[in-house]
Amino acid sequence: MSTGLEKTDERGGHGGKTRPAWRKIARPRGDGAGRSGREQPDRRQGKRAALALAVFLLAGCASLERNEKPAAIYDFGQPAFSSVENAAAAGRLALEVRAAPWLDGPGIDYRLTYSDPLRRNQYIDSLWAAPPALLLAQRLRRRIGFSAVDSVAADCVLRIELLEFSHVFTAPRISQGVLQGQISLIDGKRRLLAGRAIAIERPAPDSDAAGGVQALVEASEELGRQLAGWLERLEREGGLKACASGY
Repeated sequence: MSTGLEKTDERGGHGGKTRPAWRKIARPRGDGAGRSGREQPDRRQGKRAALALAVFLLAGCASLERNEKPAAIYDFGQPAFSSVENAAAAGRLALEVRAAPWLDGPGIDYRLTYSDPLRRNQYIDSLWAAPPALLLAQRLRRRIGFSAVDSVAADCVLRIELLEFSHVFTAPRISQGVLQGQISLIDGKRRLLAGRAIAIERPAPDSDAAGGVQALVEASEELGRQLAGWLERLEREGGLKACASGY
């Protein structure tokens, strides 16, 4: 009896050893499934684009904020002209100010001696208008009447070796402007005629760069006064004879 569900062999005949000939039926894929498969990558790409835009805008805002606040530039104030009685003798001296390598730039140095005395720091938002040695030389030449270091009229050189010129904190709210170095008076034959060490401190009115600058400028003014007094004493004692051939 035939049931109507007969299987055919590979040759198409009936009976014998047969192998089912299965068919692979394609299931129709609706429009909704295809659209969903395409939209998922699109959503991820959109999120990435939005994130990149947000990062770009934040970076731009940070850049604008940095550009809106330029560094504060400081000098020693309005030039002061000679006001000492021995300006004529000082005119026979050429002033030379040298600085240690760590002071050979426009950075404003400070130290926290109460916590890290061996570390030298610089204010990130404040600068000198020029290296401290240049500013100090300009102020002293105008204040005392020194010649330029390359002047042919000078018979001797007054050399200042600047070793420390920084805002020093001994406590979080207690600080001073510190100026230290060495002064040498040298004749035309490069012989040392006189010399002395310098160590000047002036209290800072504020615990910031502006306060440190004010204290250092006042220390520089005190250096000018001490130099004037020292030169007057040397002149009285005859120590400037070798430097004043035309005086």
